[in-house]
Amino acid sequence: MDFSFVVRHSRFFLGLSILIAIAFGSWAPFIQTVNNVDYFRLEDHPDQKYYEQFQDVFGNDEFFVIAFEKEDIFTPENLRLLKDITTEVEKLGLARDVVSLANVDNIIGEDDYFYVQPFLADIPESPSQLEKLREQGVENPLYEKNLISSDSRSAAIVVFAYDRPDDPDYRQELIRQTREILEPYKADTDFYLAGWTITNYSLSQYMQRDLARFIPITYLLIALVTFLFFRNIRLTILAVVIISACVGSTMGLSSMLGIPINNVTTIVPPLVMALTLTAIVHIFTHMEKSVLDRSRNKAEALTRVLNQVVVPCFLTTLTTVVGFLSLSISDLEPIREFSILASSGMVFGFFFSFFLLPPLILLFDPEKLYLNFREDHRLPRILGSLNILVRTHQHKILILTSVIVLMAVFFAGQVRVETNLVEFFKKSSPERQAIDFVEDRLSGVGMLDVSIRSGEFDAFKDPDNLEVIEKLESHIKKIPGVDVTTSFNHFIKDMNMSFHNEDPDYYTIPDSRGLVAQYLLLYDSDDIEDFVNPDFDHSRIMVRLGVHGSAEQALIIDDIWNFIDQLEAPGLSMRVTGQAVQDVNIIDAIVFGQIYSLSIAVGVISLLMFMVFRSLALGFLSLIPNCFPILLNFGIMGLMGIPLNTATSLIAAVAIGIAVDDTIHFLSRYNRGRKQGLSIARAVETTMLVKGRALLSSSAILCVGFGILVLSSFMPIVYFGALSALIMITAVIGDLIVLPAVLMLKGNGRG
Repeated sequence: MDFSFVVRHSRFFLGLSILIAIAFGSWAPFIQTVNNVDYFRLEDHPDQKYYEQFQDVFGNDEFFVIAFEKEDIFTPENLRLLKDITTEVEKLGLARDVVSLANVDNIIGEDDYFYVQPFLADIPESPSQLEKLREQGVENPLYEKNLISSDSRSAAIVVFAYDRPDDPDYRQELIRQTREILEPYKADTDFYLAGWTITNYSLSQYMQRDLARFIPITYLLIALVTFLFFRNIRLTILAVVIISACVGSTMGLSSMLGIPINNVTTIVPPLVMALTLTAIVHIFTHMEKSVLDRSRNKAEALTRVLNQVVVPCFLTTLTTVVGFLSLSISDLEPIREFSILASSGMVFGFFFSFFLLPPLILLFDPEKLYLNFREDHRLPRILGSLNILVRTHQHKILILTSVIVLMAVFFAGQVRVETNLVEFFKKSSPERQAIDFVEDRLSGVGMLDVSIRSGEFDAFKDPDNLEVIEKLESHIKKIPGVDVTTSFNHFIKDMNMSFHNEDPDYYTIPDSRGLVAQYLLLYDSDDIEDFVNPDFDHSRIMVRLGVHGSAEQALIIDDIWNFIDQLEAPGLSMRVTGQAVQDVNIIDAIVFGQIYSLSIAVGVISLLMFMVFRSLALGFLSLIPNCFPILLNFGIMGLMGIPLNTATSLIAAVAIGIAVDDTIHFLSRYNRGRKQGLSIARAVETTMLVKGRALLSSSAILCVGFGILVLSSFMPIVYFGALSALIMITAVIGDLIVLPAVLMLKGNGRG
């Protein structure tokens, strides 16, 4: 391919590239970031649609807990603290509901009568009254572990949020004003905020902090690595200019398309920067003084350089884009958005590397840009030693590789497929510590619901239907991982006990529909509205979970479904719903998406390899060094217990698209040598010496680019960065050791 037209019309392409960079880059300052992670949902999934209908009846079940610990909650001072904070949070008007011992109602029983009054109508002063209040609190199933710990040392204020999808800053404002209320009390009390509202908002904040950290550090390290490899400040500046144009255009396109920066797309800037630099490195490594000496002028020299690298770089861009685009089949919007941005970034990277960089190179004195690599004997010696190692120990290398692959396959089978939001936070983070505090002393902040519906008006005034709820709830309570359950039955049983002079033997479902109706006439409180609708034909069991892993939650959900299937409940339809169900469905979508996207990427890239090299043998050979790091990646995940989740699910499809780049450069040069009549051994040696520097340089740069992600506060991104960097290392080992060993074995060292 003759790329001289870019050199001949350098001014035109310089102007065109600058215009494109400005056109897209001018949108970059307007890119949006999000203050939530609500985008992780399967919009068209039947469970999601049912969950939304369920919320229309019972309101949004999203909540967070404000918890604190004292030597004894039941003192006048501590009860006053609880009441003051509860009142102030209520007055904000930002919460759908605020629940604590300070504002719940209590049923007081007498013979054949009961009445309802606030649990904490007045704060008692006498020890006997305080002790009585304590007993009422810790012995009431509606309060214990929900609002007060069993040892009465920890109290909770449960804040239910509104569902305001059109107000992305709602959670931020609710949390900010809540923390302002707590601030004056912090001198004497430590507060712990935990729950989906806090988790959701915190994840988005970590993402924004990561983005602000990633870009400057990536710039610094990439510039440093470029300078260390080429020892040329001018080439380093040129690389930074091209990378800036690429990242600016990619972020501008993101803004134009309305794609926000979220916890997945925050990976894009450092990824695009590193990948763009790999193309630049291949150009720079061919800018040798020997090329300049053989050319009549700098234009001819640059044309020779571009003609050597443009086809392999185009192919590597194409395969990487294929890897990214294979993720576009995902059911999750943020992964589809990542796919679009990352693949667009690769296109911008190729464009600016071959249409903006060449005109800029021509502006400089070539004597100050073209390099004499022969003066540096270290890399040639290292590459020469690698060649000798491969030539003399090819059988041992392939046996060792086979053993490693078999071990990787074994451990890959042990990879956990799981999303655990708690483990997304580092153990040292305030959010993780708050969750641990609340769940150790009170109950879990995970949420699951069981919906029970009837087509009959007032169905849940019928004791038979209430008994069905009782059986189901009794079973759910026994499931490992379930901390607390709450239902309409708790209120009915409490009314029955109070009606019989607080006799605990009567903490049961009444045996008469008329008695239930009578109790409800006496009951003057709206506390039951969260558990049964006004027509009494739709009820719920609210389940607080102490486990956060989607695999553990899936077991709980399956257990409930199995019991429902066996439960005789004529006229009632039951369904498990809630946030946990959505989380389990998301991880299922991730797994199937991983399988499909990886299959598409491998299939398309393999087809491209066969077409490019016009050889089935080389096409199959190209897969060896690329499947090797992918298998090793999953093996390491299984060995180290790293789960397949939202971020790590991106690795395989992304990595195979990137890892194949070096293989293309290696096999292209090897194929050329073979066509020139070189023996297999000589073609391999020449390829390693000519392409080795660029392969090592680009791999080191990609390791730096991915390695920066380990600075994230978001654990899946840490895993993504660390594993991707490892894949880049194993990929270059595959290209410079495993692939040459296979090639030499093929010819047994002869042509």
